[in-house]
Amino acid sequence: MKDRSYFIEAALRYEELLESGQIISLDAFVAQEPPEVREELRAFLEFNLTLGELDEPAVLSPTEEAAADRVMALAGAAWEREVSGGPLQNLTDLRKARHMTVGRLARHLKLPVDLLARLERGKVRVATIPERLIERLAEALQTTSSVIRAALLAPPPISANARLNAEDGIVEPEEMVVSFAQAFADSAPTEEEYAAWADTLSSARR
Repeated sequence: MKDRSYFIEAALRYEELLESGQIISLDAFVAQEPPEVREELRAFLEFNLTLGELDEPAVLSPTEEAAADRVMALAGAAWEREVSGGPLQNLTDLRKARHMTVGRLARHLKLPVDLLARLERGKVRVATIPERLIERLAEALQTTSSVIRAALLAPPPISANARLNAEDGIVEPEEMVVSFAQAFADSAPTEEEYAAWADTLSSARR
């Protein structure tokens, strides 16, 4: 495992690229780094983009501390999967292995279907995903929270449309990566879905 200075240096390089006007996705940047550190680096960069510089001492709020704990757990899960040599599965792989559709899993979790689909596309910042949802996903997919964390960091599947567009040389606008709270709001939840996650969303904002 790389030491902390490597991750800080990588975060600074990524920020410099963005500040210089080069639009590069998090996945594209991480793909240029050594394979053995990509998942852990992605978790680190997710945290850095969410909360700011990590190399400056700061007093974290309870919300920030919770986010830091989530990132550490995510990075640990990714590292365990890396050293174990197990197959790398994303959330879509885990869902399909249980023969569940996106709609069925979303109903079980009382989440908007659009939100779950966005999670599977890797367009929700992992560091903002509530621990409660990770636990609920683990229960629904009959696996462990560590496996879910690793799956959230794994590269998402490439859609058929994306493959066809790539073959045709068509460049589509990249979908923004947003926080869980923003993705939830964007998904136009029903009253039942909002009620099911209201307390969790409220805690995340404090």
